[in-house]
Amino acid sequence: MDSDSAVMDSDSEAASRVPVRLHGRSEAQRTLRDAVEGLGAGRGAAVVVSGEFGSGRSALLAAAARAAAGCTVHHVGGVDSEAAVPWAWCQRLVLRLTADPPAPSAGDAEILAGIVAGRCPPEAVLAVASALRRTLEASGVGRPVLLCVDDAHRLDHLSLCVLGLLARRVEALRVGLLLTVVTGHPALATLDGIDTLPLPPLDDAAARRLLADAAPPGRAAGLRPETEAEALALAAGNPLALAELAAAAHADDRCGPLTLPPGSRWRADHARRFRQLPDEARAVIATVLVGGPLAPDVLRTAARRAGWHPGALDTALAGGLIVLTDDGTAAVAGRLLRQVLRAEVPLAAQHAAHRLLADVLDPDRSGLCRALHRLACGTGPAEQGAADLERAVGDAGHHAAGEVLEEAAGFAPRRHLRERWLTLAARHAFLAGEDIRARSLLCRVPPHGVPEGTRALRSLVEGERLLRDGAPAEACRHLSSAADLFLDESHESAARAMMLAGEAAFLAGDFAGYFALARRAAPLRRGAGMEATPATRLVVDHFAGMTATFEGRHREAGRLLRRVMRLAEGTPDAYCALWAGQAAYTLGDAARAHAFAVAAAESARRRGALSLVPAALVYQALAALLTDRCAAAEEAALDGLRLARQTGQSNLAVDHLAVLALVSALRGDGNDTAVRLQSITHQVSTWGLGRPAAFGRWASACADLADNRPADALTRLAGMAHTAVGNQTNLVIRQLATPHFVEAAVRCDRRAKAAEALRSYHAWVVGGTSAARLALAHRCHALLESDDAAADAQFRHAARLHRQDGAVLELAKTELFHAHRLRRARRPRPARELLREAVQIFQQYGAASWARRATEELRATGARLQVPARLGEGGYGTGAELTPQQTRICELVARGATNQEIADVLMVSIRTVEYHLRNIFTRLGVRSRVELAAHFR
Repeated sequence: MDSDSAVMDSDSEAASRVPVRLHGRSEAQRTLRDAVEGLGAGRGAAVVVSGEFGSGRSALLAAAARAAAGCTVHHVGGVDSEAAVPWAWCQRLVLRLTADPPAPSAGDAEILAGIVAGRCPPEAVLAVASALRRTLEASGVGRPVLLCVDDAHRLDHLSLCVLGLLARRVEALRVGLLLTVVTGHPALATLDGIDTLPLPPLDDAAARRLLADAAPPGRAAGLRPETEAEALALAAGNPLALAELAAAAHADDRCGPLTLPPGSRWRADHARRFRQLPDEARAVIATVLVGGPLAPDVLRTAARRAGWHPGALDTALAGGLIVLTDDGTAAVAGRLLRQVLRAEVPLAAQHAAHRLLADVLDPDRSGLCRALHRLACGTGPAEQGAADLERAVGDAGHHAAGEVLEEAAGFAPRRHLRERWLTLAARHAFLAGEDIRARSLLCRVPPHGVPEGTRALRSLVEGERLLRDGAPAEACRHLSSAADLFLDESHESAARAMMLAGEAAFLAGDFAGYFALARRAAPLRRGAGMEATPATRLVVDHFAGMTATFEGRHREAGRLLRRVMRLAEGTPDAYCALWAGQAAYTLGDAARAHAFAVAAAESARRRGALSLVPAALVYQALAALLTDRCAAAEEAALDGLRLARQTGQSNLAVDHLAVLALVSALRGDGNDTAVRLQSITHQVSTWGLGRPAAFGRWASACADLADNRPADALTRLAGMAHTAVGNQTNLVIRQLATPHFVEAAVRCDRRAKAAEALRSYHAWVVGGTSAARLALAHRCHALLESDDAAADAQFRHAARLHRQDGAVLELAKTELFHAHRLRRARRPRPARELLREAVQIFQQYGAASWARRATEELRATGARLQVPARLGEGGYGTGAELTPQQTRICELVARGATNQEIADVLMVSIRTVEYHLRNIFTRLGVRSRVELAAHFR
């Protein structure tokens, strides 16, 4: 529970009576409840609750007071208007305590009377604290006493000293003190030595519940997803800001970006703090606002040029409106505060700050920012300033470019230029991984009534955003429209938009739409008056190569997709590297697919294009799976999942979860497979994501095969022809899953179906470069062979190819199938040799189901197992090494992670973590988490 109400940051007895529903503060509530419950047993306690304005300090204090059953509760909080009056708070407390019997002792009465009369000397703080301690203890008349001091930072200095002395001396009394102080306030130094309870920002789950609670009566509780996301990003976990942004979002007359209304308490408090600062401190804040973040050398140069007092920066920092990072960079503390200060800092002050920065910034090191400030303060002709800005944007990282273009839009000399810059800012924000900001910027650009180039760019941004977090069919529509609009201006831009539209069609499983896009892209190679760039040729060849693959023209496909890779090698473009990685993966070239994916991620990171990194990590993971590097695939997919969620790309998060499910399935871990697939079911269905749906069927079938359920696997794989939107076959994943289809069909005696599928698969893999895929083809031929000698030759050929490509897990499966055939042919000795190696590999990979099957097969050969394999849930023998997954769990335990936290990080069930830990304990001979943590530190 936790949020702020409209009365929760002021001294008010009403605060203790008005219930406020809290979210996300259960730990803090428990701490305060424990402190209060100990009072009856004579365990006095004092707790300082610290948090930023609006964090819920007052609401938490009020909730604790309401729960203090059987206690005498006194509320005496700080008041700004009395902060400069010596003893003011102590006087209010004395008047409260002496209003009811029993009367204080004679000595204490004299001291307290001096407080009330205003004649107590400053050096009497210890005597006053002692008198108040005794008076508090007696004031409950046999009941415990709880003193609540809200906003203790607003107390006068002498009273604050008394409060600190008092709070540090209540341990043996039936007296408790609960204080609240704003984070970072100097008052905390005076309260040193008292238990402090910091209130961190709310997490997203608690913040969403608060937003739902903040809906006005009679309104639906939920906000639109994009509005909710914007509110979460702006509020940054501050409960009061969340509540006030929710009220603004529900307002009938709201239009444009989400902002705090003028009557907002959060806005009013920060505006008041700004107005209370001296002139020079306000000038510092205005400069950081328009130019931030500002590097230390820039800020020092600006201070010298402006002639600010040396303490102006410290005074500005003390106001809490700007912060310094570890390297000394100054910035306004958060997006919402930037929004408030934009409205509060006078335009003249902002203009002066722009002029100052235009004068002090180095044109070589800070050309983009300097161009912005020159444009803002009107240095030179406006059109020339706009041209200088656009030139400088090309060399900047995406985050900086987006920030500057958004700022510059307010100074654009023409309306259409303003709309173009806002759209470009949205494009850069999206690439920087700032999806919420990109959405907000797009909302400021009308979809119609703008120049064609701006409309094209807007459709591109909206389409790519929906491709990563929305319905791919809708994304395809926007991206196709962008391609049409770009045709007259730039064939390369049109080709890129078509390629992204093709990806959307591919994601939805709409192969008819994909083929139509390929036909539209083909003429771009000829140029039609424009010379085709390498990126344009790459797109055209990619479409043609993938189409040839889908249509079974594998020789032509190989030629075209290899050309895609050659074209990508000559450009540092992250998109081109990503598409080349897809081409390499299609051909089965694991090494080049991985290299291109790594190059795409590195190129994207260099430019700050964080939104492209999760897509590159998908192909890193898939390339690793080509050669059975399950641990590497899992690591890449987990990293990609984290980044996809961080950048608001839920469709890519689904892709990574589908890959993780496949990793679990190939290991034979049905529990993990089911958990991971269950987590994506709703989104797959809602958005019509055909590709992960097909991946899910494939993964489930692999898990069925590992658990010896071939009929279930065959049903799933046969149904893959109908997993996509429009009942279309997912051609790629169906082909990838063919070896498992053949295995299931043979075991179900559907050999004709298996042979038909294998013909197509074999034709595909012989045109590629993957020894791993060719090995699977030979294994399938062996399974279908009726002649034992021919089958033996095919199995041996498959094993050689597995070893050549390093696909060890698939080697063990091939050895298991080969041994089964040998045993049935009454050749147990060679079968035993294969099975011993297979069992060892399965145990090493943590493939429990496969290890059990191989062990059973080994027993069936008549082998005597001297040391029985301890297969249990984890499937590891006593001599087996820890798997990468087990090692990761051990590392997380050593860091203090709970089982639930480990499950969240690894995207597995808590039961899976528990049985892995049981096996780890047995393997390492430890008896507790403490011993395990010590072992891994």
